[in-house]
Amino acid sequence: MRPESLALALRVAIGEFRAAVTTAPPDAPVPTCPGWTVDQLTAHLGQVFALVVDWIRTGRRRAPMPVPAAPLDHFTVSAENLLDLLDPRQADRPCATWCPWDHTLGFWIRRMAHEAVIHRADAESALGPVSPVPAGLAADGVHELLTLWLGTRQPPRVVGEHVVRLEVPGRAWTIGLNPWVIDYHDGGEPDAVLRGPASALDLWLWGRGDAAELTVEGDQSAVAALRAAIAAVT
Repeated sequence: MRPESLALALRVAIGEFRAAVTTAPPDAPVPTCPGWTVDQLTAHLGQVFALVVDWIRTGRRRAPMPVPAAPLDHFTVSAENLLDLLDPRQADRPCATWCPWDHTLGFWIRRMAHEAVIHRADAESALGPVSPVPAGLAADGVHELLTLWLGTRQPPRVVGEHVVRLEVPGRAWTIGLNPWVIDYHDGGEPDAVLRGPASALDLWLWGRGDAAELTVEGDQSAVAALRAAIAAVT
């Protein structure tokens, strides 16, 4: 996705998150984040935004500051500061990140768009059903999960060897899980194929949705191993 589209997705997700957390009671439980309340979710996302703002401004990751007593106010200020910094017209500007291959402001535009949309789903879960992630953004989210998260944060040792192909309309990925490495296949025969709408796959991989809209052909244990590996690194 282009930086302009990701920046817009971030702005929209922030607005939807705020609408949900101001509608739900602050002490309402968040079903997709067991043990958390809406206030705790709001504090978390505000803290993430503040940490990233500081990271961009200082060029280094520092310990997050404690969240003030009013998490919604803190979230609002942190979100405004983040949106001011993440100008898609400056996406190519050099910037400190935790991605080995992308040291630009564009990394944070993309990362925060996905951070916000997943936590928007969390906020909505406190009110009822979660709305879908737009298809293009969801497919990009699946790609980010499989390459950035799974590719840079080695999960606990995988038992056995599994190859899983994931398919959404217009895109596909084939991932190999091995005891010491994750590999990426352009061909070869997978042990399982996991297929469905991009939103359903993105939310399921993040642990924010069920598999009702997904289908599995082949070895169910290979898909379970992939989901466990992703859960361990996110």
